[in-house]
Amino acid sequence: MNVSWMLLIILFVLMVIFGGKRGLRSFFTLLMNFVILFIMFIFIDIRFDPIKVTMIGCIIITYISLIYINGFNIKTISSLISVTVVVLLTMLITYKIGNDARIQGFGPEQSETLTGLSIYVQLNFGKIVICQVLIGLLGAIIDVSISISSSMFEIYKSDLSETKRSIFKSGMNIGKDILGTMTNTLLFAYIGGFMTLIIYFSELNYSVGDVLNAKVFCSEVFQILCGGIGIILIIPVTAFITSTILSSKIVWKQD
Repeated sequence: MNVSWMLLIILFVLMVIFGGKRGLRSFFTLLMNFVILFIMFIFIDIRFDPIKVTMIGCIIITYISLIYINGFNIKTISSLISVTVVVLLTMLITYKIGNDARIQGFGPEQSETLTGLSIYVQLNFGKIVICQVLIGLLGAIIDVSISISSSMFEIYKSDLSETKRSIFKSGMNIGKDILGTMTNTLLFAYIGGFMTLIIYFSELNYSVGDVLNAKVFCSEVFQILCGGIGIILIIPVTAFITSTILSSKIVWKQD
C-alpha cells in the first residue's frame, strides 16, 4: 500500500469519526468532485472549449458540494445561485485582463523542462489560465457563500418580521467578518504552491525586479488577485440573493 492510499484511509476514518454521517457524505463528495475534475480535463484535452467545460464543471461541483451534503433548502439554493453568478462574473472580469497580461505559456526558467515535451498541444493557454482561476477560487466561494446564507437564515428564522434591507445588512456584516480570513486562506494556499519557485529564484540570484517580471511569478499573483475578486464578489451577491429569497416568504423544507 503506497502513501497516497494510506493518507486517503486516514482521511476517511477521521471524517467518519468526527463528522459522522455528514463526514461520510463529505468524503464521497470529495471523491465525486475529483472524478468530475478528471472528466473536465478529458473534455478539455479532446478540444472542447475550456471555459465552457469549466463553467459547467463548476456548477456541477457546486451542486454536489451543497445539495448532497446539506440538502435541498433555502440556504443551499441561494448559495448555488450565488456561486454560479460569481463564477460567471469573475470569468468576465478576468478573461480580457488575462489575455492582455500575456501570462499564459512558459517562462525561460522552464526551458529545460520544455526540451523533453512537445509544444504542439493545440490548446489556448490564455483560456486555461482563466480555468485555473475559476477552479482555484471555487472551494473558497462555496465556503463563504454557505456560511453567509446559513447565518442569514438563522437570523431570519429567529425574527420573521425582518425586512429585506435588514437581512441584507446582516449578510454584509457577516461577510465582512469572513472576508479577511478567507482572503488570507486563498493567499497562503497559492503561496504554498509556489514556495519552491521563490527558493529557485533565490538560488538563481534573481533580483526583486526579475522576480516581479517573471512570467511564472506573475501568473501566480494574477490567480491570487482574481481569487480575491471572487471572494469579495460572493459577499454582496449571496447577501442580496438570500435576502431576496427569504423576504419573498417562500416556504421550503428545512433541516
